[in-house]
Amino acid sequence: MNLEEVETKETLMNKYVAIFHANLNYAFLIPESYERVIRSSYEVIIDGFDKYPDEKYVFEASGYTIEQMAEITPDVLEKLKAAISRGQCDFMGAPYSHPIMANIPEEDGYWSCEFAQRVYEKHLGMRAESFWNPECTWMQYVPNAFARAGIKYLTLDFESYMTCTDKDYSWTERNRTHDMNWGGHLPWYDLDPNCKFLHRPFKNIVPGLAGFCRSDRLIGKYLSYFRGNTTVEEYVENVKKWSGDGQGATIIIADDAEYCGTTGYYFIKYKGDYSQTFLTDPTAAEKLDALIRGVQKIGSLVGFKEACTEIEPVEEPFFVEDRFAWHRTYADAWANTPEARAWEPLLQANRDEYKEKYQPIVEAEENKEKFKELVEKFWFHMTNSANSDGRWPPPPQVTCEFNRDWCLHEIEEARNVLVELAEAVKGYKLPESEEVVMPAKNDWRYGFRFTDKDPEDIKHLNSYEIQHAIYYAHKMVDSDNAERVQHGKKLLVQIFDELDSRGMKGIRPGSISGGKAHGTVSAKVATNKD
Repeated sequence: MNLEEVETKETLMNKYVAIFHANLNYAFLIPESYERVIRSSYEVIIDGFDKYPDEKYVFEASGYTIEQMAEITPDVLEKLKAAISRGQCDFMGAPYSHPIMANIPEEDGYWSCEFAQRVYEKHLGMRAESFWNPECTWMQYVPNAFARAGIKYLTLDFESYMTCTDKDYSWTERNRTHDMNWGGHLPWYDLDPNCKFLHRPFKNIVPGLAGFCRSDRLIGKYLSYFRGNTTVEEYVENVKKWSGDGQGATIIIADDAEYCGTTGYYFIKYKGDYSQTFLTDPTAAEKLDALIRGVQKIGSLVGFKEACTEIEPVEEPFFVEDRFAWHRTYADAWANTPEARAWEPLLQANRDEYKEKYQPIVEAEENKEKFKELVEKFWFHMTNSANSDGRWPPPPQVTCEFNRDWCLHEIEEARNVLVELAEAVKGYKLPESEEVVMPAKNDWRYGFRFTDKDPEDIKHLNSYEIQHAIYYAHKMVDSDNAERVQHGKKLLVQIFDELDSRGMKGIRPGSISGGKAHGTVSAKVATNKD
């Protein structure tokens, strides 16, 4: 075997994931353009991959998008179903109306995912195992909303993870304009392409939920290529650069499907031109074909689920700070637009009225079946009210009238359901509030649920969870129970040993200042004296 053959053999080990994010709730995408976008973009993607049956792709679509496809272009939906059935298309779901998950409560997020799952059951004959997290926004409760809806695999953001876990990386790439600005123009950290977090999945983000990271180091070239600013050779060279040693996988596409086939939102975002939104690109099929053939030369395309399940996961727990989002920005960018500021009090008023006046009655176990239709009707309009693209983009640009009106209609519909609920619960009494039980003196319980993992499985707690675990253990140390004190101190030693191993070494609390590594405790620590 000559050197060229060896290089080819090694190169073909590379596994790549292409995720096409289809969202008909898109800003400035009006219903009159839906069919054109579906046929110019989604159908082009499905047909384009039909020519390469051994290459897999991920078609991701919100519940709203699949509903519209079923109504407007049932023939295209049939093509999608056929690709899913033969295993070439690894379908991925998304919350029904594309809300920013970090900007709504966990319960709202769950319902949006659940409504999407029901659409997939109806039109695709399945519930999706993989889901797209819109804009990759994060709160510690966000993964719980997905997991509750039966999701097993979730898209994650590489830049968010690295900024929150690597000090040197964070110093370069952290966006300090926290309130609004996109981070695309910030400097890039000189990253080793072999970074394992770019090529290997995370397990148990919350119990039962795995994920894989997409990165702007690769994704930005997708948009640039389809808009004619990057050649296919340049695109493939960038993929090769970030492929690492080929032992894992790399997500090379994870952005708006509409850019493959139309101009999408490009001219508004980069040129301030509102006249060229979602225009058909007649060269899209040719560009996609060239891209697939280019990637074939350096590796193979696999599914997202395959990347999450067949590649050895990293040992580190996944952690991202609250409010982070992709493109090195924050969920605050979507929360600080004029529409978001004007409408959020309306959403919160609807949410508060439901929770205070009706939820304790209509969602009580004994009443669930009777009020099920009204409950689900409320949550459907409530979660649609938070659609992200009805509040986008931020100034100086303006939002699309159709997208604004769509959200305002959903807010009003949620309000109308509250009127129906008021009539429906007449004669019912709200349950009495539970008596607040004050904790006993030196009660060892922490009293705050900070993880669904075993709180004493220290190695697998992320940075948020391990900081709570410090206080969880301290409550034991402060108790009057000698055995509990001993256990709490052992836990603290384990926690601070783990923090040391993560490069978070610091001065330990006095109660364990004599503690040794590996969970052992000195004679001083083992007593109830500090």
